[in-house]
Amino acid sequence: MAYVELQVTTNFSFLRGASHPEELAEQAAALGYGAIAVTDRNSFAGIVRAHSAAKKHNVRLIPACRLDLLDGPSLLAYPTDRDAYGRLSTLLTVGNMRAEKGQCHLNRADVYQHAKGTTFIAVPPDSLTAAFELEADYVRHFTEYREALGSHLCLGAVRTYSGDDAKKLFRIHQLCQQLDMPMVALNDVHYHVPGRRELQDVLTCIREKCTIQTAGYRLHPNAERYLKPPDEMERLFRQYPEAIRNAAAIADACRFSLDELEYVYPTELAPEGRTPQQELTRLTWEGAAERFGEDIPEKVR
Repeated sequence: MAYVELQVTTNFSFLRGASHPEELAEQAAALGYGAIAVTDRNSFAGIVRAHSAAKKHNVRLIPACRLDLLDGPSLLAYPTDRDAYGRLSTLLTVGNMRAEKGQCHLNRADVYQHAKGTTFIAVPPDSLTAAFELEADYVRHFTEYREALGSHLCLGAVRTYSGDDAKKLFRIHQLCQQLDMPMVALNDVHYHVPGRRELQDVLTCIREKCTIQTAGYRLHPNAERYLKPPDEMERLFRQYPEAIRNAAAIADACRFSLDELEYVYPTELAPEGRTPQQELTRLTWEGAAERFGEDIPEKVR
């Protein structure tokens, strides 16, 4: 199975992604991807334009999103069918209604309540402890995720080029073995080509209200968050080939497409056997009669 990128952030993740969905879809096609997932933060905002662009370039879009939780590590969520997409949309609505505009407040319990039919990948930690171990809190949360989500949960692995990649991948693989669950290769894409790294840095500074000179560790440490060719990802994870296969397997299982959606209009109420248009006409005349004192024609009574 060829590698499929399952973690892509577009510019619809405000002040985080540095490439348009169309650019990412076009680049994916140029690199030979058969499918790609868009995982904007607490939002499906980028998937519509990504879907249209992906169809144009003969790439299958996997609708997804990243759930940033208030009480646990982030999860990437991939609805496998239309009903699961509806539940995930409801979950995002719940989070949006709790918070101010532009924010989304979600908890672990919310995810468990709306999880049916969705595959999840836990976002891996950025670093290890001084003893090169996974943080105890992360392991505790992840173990709870495993108990609540069962076989629908995987653990992601990303090469961040931070100097401890080999140790970090080993610890992630070790945890997966302990809990008998899949490890999935990711690249945490934030732009389609390396040249967009500068723009992504500027966006980070705007978000964090700082300058390039004072941003420090708030910036990504390098320009590796671009969409890499599938064979390069296979090389980077050559010690863990199952992580590449697991990414492809998840992509193959997530067959939901935005093409399955259609408008569903509510039932219009029109009493006394009138059609909706007749009822609208009657109400319009009633309004005119009340305002201007005109009589309602017999034919619309």
